[in-house]
Amino acid sequence: MLNSNKTALLITYPLEEVTKEAISLADAARYSIIKIVNQRNLTQSKYGIGRGKAEEVKELVEQLKPDVIIFDEVLKPSQQYNLAKVCKIDILDRERLILE
Repeated sequence: MLNSNKTALLITYPLEEVTKEAISLADAARYSIIKIVNQRNLTQSKYGIGRGKAEEVKELVEQLKPDVIIFDEVLKPSQQYNLAKVCKIDILDRERLILE
């Protein structure tokens, strides 16, 4: 059987335990993490991360071409929309990832 995992860029807190849990959730939903972006404050600003970090993530998406971004926190719909618009990719927040 072919590996049907989709690829993801993970945005999470810079704590080892938190990162491991997020990777486990992604694995359970059949996503392979190809890059981890650490951010101390998630859910701030209109993107869930600062504008500068959003631009950094956009560049990583253009380079790595993941299928989705996994955001290891619950985002407001407006934050999810704004980040998806900047990065031109689907965003899975923690809640949506768990439901997958």
